[in-house]
Amino acid sequence: MPDQLSLNVSISIPVLLVGGTEVQTLSVVRVLTKAGYRVTICCYYEFDTHVVTRFEQQGARVVLLNLQRSDGLLCLLLRLRRFFRDERPDIVHVQYMAPGFIPVLAARLARIPKLFATVHQPGRTYGWKAKLLLRSAAGLCAAFFCNSLAVEKSWFGNATLFDPHHKEHHRHSTIYNAVDVDRIAAIVTNTDRSGLRSAMDIGERPVVGVVGRLRWEKGQSVLLEAMAMVRREIPSVLLLVVGDGPDRNDLQRQASLLGMGDNVRWLGQHEADKVFQLYGIMDVVAVPSIFEGFGLVAAEAMAAGLPVVGSAVDGLTEIIADHETGRLVPPEDADALAAALIQLLAAPQTAAMMGRKGAQRVRQHFSLQRFSECTLAAYAAIQGRG
Repeated sequence: MPDQLSLNVSISIPVLLVGGTEVQTLSVVRVLTKAGYRVTICCYYEFDTHVVTRFEQQGARVVLLNLQRSDGLLCLLLRLRRFFRDERPDIVHVQYMAPGFIPVLAARLARIPKLFATVHQPGRTYGWKAKLLLRSAAGLCAAFFCNSLAVEKSWFGNATLFDPHHKEHHRHSTIYNAVDVDRIAAIVTNTDRSGLRSAMDIGERPVVGVVGRLRWEKGQSVLLEAMAMVRREIPSVLLLVVGDGPDRNDLQRQASLLGMGDNVRWLGQHEADKVFQLYGIMDVVAVPSIFEGFGLVAAEAMAAGLPVVGSAVDGLTEIIADHETGRLVPPEDADALAAALIQLLAAPQTAAMMGRKGAQRVRQHFSLQRFSECTLAAYAAIQGRG
């Protein structure tokens, strides 16, 4: 088996923007470069220069193809095949985001010896054509990984958690996403909670936080409806909305129509460390997603010692232990979401206990150390397969 220092890995990804898939791809880069692999990121569409810089700071070389989606899939296929032929990586790792089948096919046409992929979104939101393409892509790969058992089962019909100590070969399996528990805990611990609340003119108001891209599938519209109900019981409640996205204007109009102007703060997008500081002034975090492959925000909030109220969908059901580390409620059910938030805000001792248990759960199941062990074991195994 070749030495890791001699192995070139190409990770292909459609975009490098602010999102959970990019965060997890960055975790892969961190693990691989630390282990001695040489990593190149190939991004073919949109990118954020700050995100690109973060990858370069972790030791990856970033190649931006600067293609337009209007160029078409054939253009993407030919460009990626040429890229793989020129680069000749030992391993290609495809981040299977639409159009995911094309880079898998391009790598095969370029005769890349070792190929595998990771899918991040549940198959239940896609039609039969997407499922057929993904299963076909899996047949072209030495292995196919998912970021939760729910995602794996939705695409393949069954699911197996990847065991780094087990030698049995599965064509597809689950490797949970990673959370840097120690870093998050340290930032929250060192945050001057009173000082930050004072600077933001929050005082001792109870705070619900929601973090993520402002898009319909993240469920912020449902949360606003729920918060209007929460306000009737707890008039001083404040919702901190961290993130930005295409639905921001619509959500702000909704909040205004609900009369929530004094109960919502729109904080915009922030770097990860700032988000972790903001966790320090929140009492509860809501993750009201309509669908969610994994649920990175839920895991981060739990690592920060916060109880989480999330939708009972997909990967969130594997992260949040209902009535133990938070609450799981039916998706798009504003009444149930409001009731759970009121329950936790009205019982701070119970909320704190759930937060402590949540931190323990994340450390046990979703830590960066566990992710590193699984990733390196998967890469070692892939070197022995075609």
